[in-house]
Amino acid sequence: MMHPTMPLRTPRSLHLRLWVVIAVASLPVFLMAFFDYRERRQDAVAGLENEVTRMLTAARLAEESALRNMQQTFQIMARADNLQSLDSADCSGLAQRLLQSMDDFANLGAALPDGTVFCSASPSSTRVSVGDRAWFKDALATEGITSGEFVTGRISRKQGMVFGYPVRDDQGRLKAILFAAIQINWFDRLIAEFMLPDGWNAFLLGGDGAVLSYHPATSRPQANLEQAAPFLQALREGRRLSELEGLDGNRRMYGIAAPNFSRSPLLVAIGAPLDRTVARIDQGFWWRIVLLAGIAMVSILTARFYIYGLIESWTHQITEAINSVASGRLQTRIRRFSPVQELHAVERGINHMASELQKREADLRRLSAAVEQSPEAIVITDTDARIEYVNDAFVRSSGYTRPEVLGQNPRILNRGLTPPATYTAMWTALMSGQPWRGELFNTRKDGSPYVEMATIAPILDEDGKVSHYVSTKEDITQRKQSEALVHQLAYYDALTRLPNRALLHERLQQAVEASTQGAAQGLLLLVDIDRFKQINDTRGHATGDRLLREMARRIQGCTGESDTVARLGSNTFGIVVPDLQGSCDLAQSLAQQVHHALAAPYDLEDARRLYATTSMGIALFCAGTPTPDILLKQAEVALYRAKDEGGNAVLFFDAPMQAAVDARAALEMALRDAVELQAFRLFYQVQVDQYGAVVGAEALIRWVGADGKVVSPADFIPLAEETGLIVPMGQWVLDTACRQLAHWQDRRETSHLTLAINVSARQFHQADFVPQVRAALENTHINPGGLKLELTESVILGDIETTIERMHQLRELGIRFALDDFGTGYSSLSYLKRLPFDQLKIDQAFIRDMLTDNTSNAIVRAILVMSEALGLEVVAEGVETAAHRAFLIQHGCQVCQGYLLGRPVPIAAWEAAHLAVPAPPAQSGSTP
Repeated sequence: MMHPTMPLRTPRSLHLRLWVVIAVASLPVFLMAFFDYRERRQDAVAGLENEVTRMLTAARLAEESALRNMQQTFQIMARADNLQSLDSADCSGLAQRLLQSMDDFANLGAALPDGTVFCSASPSSTRVSVGDRAWFKDALATEGITSGEFVTGRISRKQGMVFGYPVRDDQGRLKAILFAAIQINWFDRLIAEFMLPDGWNAFLLGGDGAVLSYHPATSRPQANLEQAAPFLQALREGRRLSELEGLDGNRRMYGIAAPNFSRSPLLVAIGAPLDRTVARIDQGFWWRIVLLAGIAMVSILTARFYIYGLIESWTHQITEAINSVASGRLQTRIRRFSPVQELHAVERGINHMASELQKREADLRRLSAAVEQSPEAIVITDTDARIEYVNDAFVRSSGYTRPEVLGQNPRILNRGLTPPATYTAMWTALMSGQPWRGELFNTRKDGSPYVEMATIAPILDEDGKVSHYVSTKEDITQRKQSEALVHQLAYYDALTRLPNRALLHERLQQAVEASTQGAAQGLLLLVDIDRFKQINDTRGHATGDRLLREMARRIQGCTGESDTVARLGSNTFGIVVPDLQGSCDLAQSLAQQVHHALAAPYDLEDARRLYATTSMGIALFCAGTPTPDILLKQAEVALYRAKDEGGNAVLFFDAPMQAAVDARAALEMALRDAVELQAFRLFYQVQVDQYGAVVGAEALIRWVGADGKVVSPADFIPLAEETGLIVPMGQWVLDTACRQLAHWQDRRETSHLTLAINVSARQFHQADFVPQVRAALENTHINPGGLKLELTESVILGDIETTIERMHQLRELGIRFALDDFGTGYSSLSYLKRLPFDQLKIDQAFIRDMLTDNTSNAIVRAILVMSEALGLEVVAEGVETAAHRAFLIQHGCQVCQGYLLGRPVPIAAWEAAHLAVPAPPAQSGSTP
């Protein structure tokens, strides 16, 4: 940007500048020609000057020679006797004789001291006096020859130069004044002796400008004072050489001098013509100038044709391109490039500039569109907080139009809902040059409040000073409402509006921390509805929901404001009392109060009264109490113990319960280690047909603890089911059983044996159970007909369709199925016709009592009859006596299994006891 104080320069045409450049480039050539001309002319002039000076010097020498001759003549006359006697006749005769020997002298004579001429070489008929002459007066006062005076002689009547010479006696008295007159033709003869070249001239001027002598005489002009003035002026100024216009009108180089022997003002001028010397040099100079000018003109025209044409077309193209870019057509590009490297660089620069401008315009358009179409409200204000710009999002969120807010302060949105401290923090940050971010509670034009998350930042100018503020605002009203809803959903139960487990845990954490800082004692009470599933199944889930809401209301009626009542699960409530006021009896009283309140009958708008019982577990806490998680576990242990005891009871957590919890935790940890290390073994219990032949075995998992003691399956199998460890355990059993079956099938005498394994419901319903079985079969290459999967009714119950589909997938692999513990459930018979079972296993509870209990006897016989009708093989478990086996064989049981036939033993002992072949090596913990 141009400084405001800088004067504006008037732009000049490129043509003018190029002409100036050409002129400057041509100037040295003309200067060289000029300097050469000047040097030549100076040399010529110097030569003329030398010649003229030489002639002037010769004239002076001739003058001096004439003076010497004149002095000698005067001295002869002064010594002559006839002058001593002042005899006129003798003296005149002497003068005549001497005058004859002196060329160009007009007269020679003497005058008395009074000025009377008494002696003269030229006779005179009259008495002549020269006392008034200047030369006479000078002679009276001097001792030698006087300066000449140019006069017209009174005796000779001729113009000439008269000189005086005083003659004195021995005493110095003046006796006479000698005089001699030189004629003007003396000068003519002198010039003639110089033999001046043609064109030269010389002349003698008097003080009045009269021409006294001129050479050549044939061209003597009629001069006047005006023509002679320049010569007289040069003489007065002491200029010996001057280039002047001569008396004939021709310009010459003149040498100008005044005779030394003349007392009268005389001027001698000798002129050399310039036309033959300097004129030729001048003529050559001008011819040279003309030639150089012609060459320069040809060069200029060539440059004009080439450079101007090139530049004009280029500047026209560049001007059009720049004007096009300036008018907004940023896609403009220069297509025809100049062959001149520098001009091509300018073209590339213009193309690059247009490209960059196009990119910047695109960026600005995108930025403008992004700002204008931004879903967030954007406001730009000046430093006085006056609004200068708002986008559409601001208009939509605030309800104000642009004209209504431009020039206004953003405080028009503030109705006092935002705390003043927020604005204080905002301006503190902005005044320090830092951006601020925070929530603003504003009001729309229609008066409805809304919440904005605002980010306000200062905009700095080139000098680093704040010029504007930009604010980006996001309407977070719905987010705030969603957060409140999420908080409600995260910490409160939607059905009862009570706090949920997460909020109960926080409140319990606070209560436990408070108890550690003082002597306060609190309690955690868990309430569970007995047989709530049965209520939902018989009375419907709507009734169950109403029951839960009513129970929540009754529990809240039994607690105080500082207590927390929460719903922890589908039918479980929790109560946290942070301070029992130092009385443990208050805990018992509160538990009984809640228990009695919940035991009262419920009228739930379905015209049928409902009775519900509850089980409660209580854990107390005070200083030194463990974490809230442990407290919850303790209360759950007490609750589960109350339910195990039949429900409708209230139990406090005590040390034995803790011991049971610790034992269970230790067992779970050991079981996890065992699963990781595969520290299990398979025991095999023989299965025998009605003829006493061994038909196979059932593989049963056993776990020998780190202490060498066998852990009862009744202890770790339920724990494995609960923790999910039953899945990897079942996979291990499947792989180990398949390897054992493969070992049997490799031997002819044992290839007919079958092996049954138990599959838990959790393992069976794994999504990848079928691929696991297929992988085990493929890895061991066994005949799948020798493997039986024993399923309990818990596997079947639930999603019957998925169970049927999965069983058929396994049947396609060749797997056989046995329904284990048949008769213990109430729904088994309805599935028999749909499920592809091969065997039914009668539960040992019926076998054990069938000979003494008519009901068990009838059930066993009914199962045998039904199995025969359905074509199912029957396996009787728990055969411990021969009478049991005889009864079963008598009524058609095909296979028996029990202690009578053999206990579960490792594979080596099993084969040694039941096979007529040597037993294989003993089974390890992880291999059959």
